[in-house]
Order: sequence, then structure tokens, then C-alpha cells
Amino acid sequence: MSKIAILLTLALLSARIAASPVFEVRNTEGKSLVIELLALEDSDVVFSIATDKSREHTLPLDKFDATSQEKIREQAKDLKPRVPKLGIEVVVGRRRVKDGYYMVIQTVTAKVKLRNLSTKVPFPKSKGHLTYIGRNRRYPDQYQILAKRTFNCEIPANQLFEQELLGVKTRYDSDNKGSGNIGGYQYDGYLLVITDDAGNILATKTSDAGISKALEQDTSVATKLIGYPDKTVLDKNFEKLDPRQAL
Repeated sequence: MSKIAILLTLALLSARIAASPVFEVRNTEGKSLVIELLALEDSDVVFSIATDKSREHTLPLDKFDATSQEKIREQAKDLKPRVPKLGIEVVVGRRRVKDGYYMVIQTVTAKVKLRNLSTKVPFPKSKGHLTYIGRNRRYPDQYQILAKRTFNCEIPANQLFEQELLGVKTRYDSDNKGSGNIGGYQYDGYLLVITDDAGNILATKTSDAGISKALEQDTSVATKLIGYPDKTVLDKNFEKLDPRQAL
């Protein structure tokens, strides 16, 4: 693999929340690849590769050449106890009912599906935080924390966890161009954050492109957002607005 290809691979992996060692190895046949080392469990190497970061792979240590084996052992010394990767799916349901001529009552529900992608390591006891986020129909640069829902989970290796969450109702003016538009918040997206008992972030998923971009630059954004109380109004950068600024 060329140096340029390696650098590009590292760049793609740099946005991962849980930073693990990323380096080049070779197998006993001389084939090279860039791996993210997740664990060295007895004589098994657990890793992901750049071409499919959502999957874990496990190979015996002796499948790598001698130099790579030494590199893996050295890098594994500084690894923290492993938290397996999760396959995350959030299924959102939306139902709208007319309330008069222009007003709409929207009911939003969510079902969270978490799959432990490790075949050996259980996902530890943790807490899920789902935040429903609305957008103002009259002032589209303003958002609101519609509601937050939490749940506890602990997922055995290679198992699926499912949780239906309490929904939220919101009321807004469907005529967002009319001079008499009274606004209101329409559901715009969600943020799901999984934390451990100490509040450390283990995984995130969001349907909002702006939040996703912000998380790539600073994962503490997730902690800040789930810390806001319900009905908090935010600007387009998801910073809390002074109540006097909220319209």
C-alpha cells in the first residue's frame, strides 16, 4: 500500500469517537492492510479495516507475519478495556392530524435497535439518551429540544437489543409562508447518545447533518445537547439561546 493511500485511510478513520491504534500490518502471505486494533484476546487479534469500518474481524495472531505480530503486541499494551462496536438503527414514526385550518398536531415515536457487533465481548451496562429536536416553522434558524427519553441497556455478544420509547407531540402552523404564521416547532431530527455509568460517550447516532458535522469536530457537543432541559431553544449552531432572543 502506498504512503498516500495509508494517509487517506487514516484521515477517514480520524473522526471515530473511540480512538484506537491505526497502523499497517502484513499477513503471512505478504498482503498489507491498514487496521484499527480493537483488542488482543489471548491469541486472537480483533480489528476493523478501512474498507468496512462497521465490521469487526478476528484472526489468530499467527496469521500475521513476525514483524506485524510484534507491532500488534506492542500496540495492544496501551489498549483500554474494549467496548464493542454497535450497529445502531433508530426507526422514527410520524403522524400528523389537522387542528383547524392551518395548525397541525404531530406525534413522533421512536424505536431503538442496538446490535452488539462483537462475537465475544458483551456491551457493558450503559444508558441511552434519545433527544427529539424540532425546528421553528416561522424562524427556521431556531431549534428546540422537544423532549428527551432515556433507557438502560446491557447487550450480550452478537445480540440485538430493542427499545420502544415514549413519543412526543408538537403543534405547528403548516402555512410557513403566510403573514399570519404563528410558527411552532415541527419535528426535525433526533440525537441518540449511549453513555457508560460515568457519563463517557460510547456511541452516537443522529439524523441531523448539522449535529453530525459538529460531533466530528467536537464530541462534547453530544454531552451538551443531552444536558439541555426540554423546551430549550437553540440557534442554528445548536447553542442555547437567551429566552429574550427566542421568538
